[in-house]
Amino acid sequence: MKQNRYRIAVFFLAILCAFPMFYGCKKEEADGDAITLSFKQAAGYEYLKSLDGKTVSMNGYMATSSPADGSFIFLMNMPFQSCPFCVPNTSQLANTIEVYPQKGDSFDYTTQAVRVTGTLVVAKDPSKPFTDLYGYEFSFKIEDASYRILKDTDLSAEMQLWQNLSASGIVNDLYDMYNYVNFLCNWPNYKVNSYTDKDGNKHPGYYLYSADALNYLEKDGAQFNYGYKDGYFENLRKRVLKISDTAFSELVNNITEAEALAKEALADLKEGKFTSEKKYVEEFGQEDYIYMLNRGKEFMERMDLLYSFFSNWLAGWEL
Repeated sequence: MKQNRYRIAVFFLAILCAFPMFYGCKKEEADGDAITLSFKQAAGYEYLKSLDGKTVSMNGYMATSSPADGSFIFLMNMPFQSCPFCVPNTSQLANTIEVYPQKGDSFDYTTQAVRVTGTLVVAKDPSKPFTDLYGYEFSFKIEDASYRILKDTDLSAEMQLWQNLSASGIVNDLYDMYNYVNFLCNWPNYKVNSYTDKDGNKHPGYYLYSADALNYLEKDGAQFNYGYKDGYFENLRKRVLKISDTAFSELVNNITEAEALAKEALADLKEGKFTSEKKYVEEFGQEDYIYMLNRGKEFMERMDLLYSFFSNWLAGWEL
């Protein structure tokens, strides 16, 4: 009952990860006069809108959890990723692009870096994104696409270092870090969904109380207990520095700033720096207490800035 849309989507993707990968074939094609699009540029909706309907090409790697039938791929700028990334507590894709083959075709899976070429299709309004069969949301996609495997000479000199970082699994763990920080800054907007128990009794959902939030953090095995443990942030920094003690200084600083924000938000939760108001919640069909953090707006603004930096930093690693 504690699953949100993001975790449901990941659950289904985890099932897919267990099956053999794509069937079907895919011819290699040149990208011709396509407009080269970077992951960093793909973060800007207005720029993408100006390219709507045009032929574009992007370099990246296929996530292994792309559909087994090859009907589309999750393109990422990092190798060795099993599942696409999302903005914390949402189903909105981040640093992940869905690419669809030409009609009647399908994609063969490869672990090698690829260049996809196809037609850019952009949502008319970013507030009304596309949605795939897993519930993921995204404001653009590439359709009628083909791909070619990149040669070693196509890759930048820094890619080996980047691949070492990706292979370490630290990027996945940093997304978990931001899920933890987001929870601390925004726990009043997390909810337990309505559910029916094994006896057929219906239980209405509710938004978290402060005691619930603490349980999510302090209880062994709880959803965010991993971030609550001593040395959590320090261990993340050490793992990054082990790969390179100089190349990823901006990332190390970002982890340190996220740690500081998490400590402040946790202190406010423990010190009761929040208010509550009883309101009717239409989603659950009943009145309930809704909590508000005194510094909630400030926390989320800082969280958004830190996460945006992290996301843009990732997108800056182009093949």
